[in-house]
Amino acid sequence: MNNPDERNLCFISYSHKDEEWLEKLLTMLAPLVRAKKLKIWTDKEIQAGDKWLDEIKQALSRAKIAVLLVSKNFLASDFIANNELPPLLEAAEKDGVKVFWIAISNSLVRHTEIGKYQAANNPALSLDRFKGPKLDDELEKICNKLLATVSTPDN
Repeated sequence: MNNPDERNLCFISYSHKDEEWLEKLLTMLAPLVRAKKLKIWTDKEIQAGDKWLDEIKQALSRAKIAVLLVSKNFLASDFIANNELPPLLEAAEKDGVKVFWIAISNSLVRHTEIGKYQAANNPALSLDRFKGPKLDDELEKICNKLLATVSTPDN
């Protein structure tokens, strides 16, 4: 098991069917990443020739914060349910990893372990309900909450 001091990543878990939402979030977070206020890992870090499952497991073991882009697609993913969520939720219980979930569309999240954690936005007003500047406002609020979570002394 990793030393908690080695946990330095913001691991983003998402369904590939929701990749557009990942891109929107990463675009909003770009200034924080550039300023080295956040170190983000997504599966886009995996290079040709890498053992992709090993890369994901290694990143999971270094996660300080788990950002979950929750949708019906996310919850339907067997890969996420079987390979990403169990180690993240266990690390949340044992190592203090923060579960930071974002409702990007309506889902049955309340019927899952994720539903026990406070959402970063109002699940009744999921991100897909917003367009243009209103969506940017919501993403900005979420990103500021993420930065505040990363910046707290116990993190």
